Amino acid sequence: MENEVEGMKEVTIPEIITVRELADLLEVSPIQLIKTLMSNGILASINQPIDYDTAAIIASEYNFEAKPPYPEVSAEEEEESELSPWQRLVADEEEKNLCGRPPVVTVLGHVDHGKTSLLDAIRHADVVASESGGITQHIGAYMIKHNDRRITFLDTPGHEAFTAMRARGAHTTDIAVLVVAADDGVKPQTIEAINNAQAAHVPILVALNKIDKANARPEYVMKELADYGLMADEWGGNTMIIPVSAKKKIGLEDLLEAILLLADSI
Repeated sequence: MENEVEGMKEVTIPEIITVRELADLLEVSPIQLIKTLMSNGILASINQPIDYDTAAIIASEYNFEAKPPYPEVSAEEEEESELSPWQRLVADEEEKNLCGRPPVVTVLGHVDHGKTSLLDAIRHADVVASESGGITQHIGAYMIKHNDRRITFLDTPGHEAFTAMRARGAHTTDIAVLVVAADDGVKPQTIEAINNAQAAHVPILVALNKIDKANARPEYVMKELADYGLMADEWGGNTMIIPVSAKKKIGLEDLLEAILLLADSI
């Protein structure tokens, strides 16, 4: 539905929309929309979903004022709220009208810390080998089954050129798994990922990767994470930090169990 608002057309855009659907709403060709996305540093195919914030920015370039499908929240209310957008959306629904769904988990972290390799180990697939230089260039969604329960994983790009895409991933998820290399520690993209997840009010679980390496320093890295508000639960904090090795397939069961445990608590 569209209305004229101060010379701009008003358009309601859902929380997630494909490039093709957005092109239809904005009355432009999908190819033109893809070019506009590229000029904003976002690589997307015609059927790829994008989030509301990204769509709203693109809509403004076509003289459209975007409106969300749910009531807008003031900046003050947003800061006070500890709920993610989807939690606010269903907060007033009666429990009998709701049904369970697999948790959506976004994998975030610094380039080369092993995000996609960790997903490979979980999914028994080799995505890294198909990527340019071993760096994920797109957002992929994969569903796995663990102990008769399903978990959906989103793998976001690790290259710093795709900051906006990583941020988008954090806004479309229930849980953020922050992958940090035990031999490398907290890096700029680690901090950025923490900020993205916290801004989206998404609970963070840390996968402390590469613990099999001789120069791994897990306790040092845990201290670094504590400096950014991610205090390990074993140190009296609220963040589960799971030691893993994607290469040696160590700790994967513990990680999946932690994800399901966290999903049950939110």
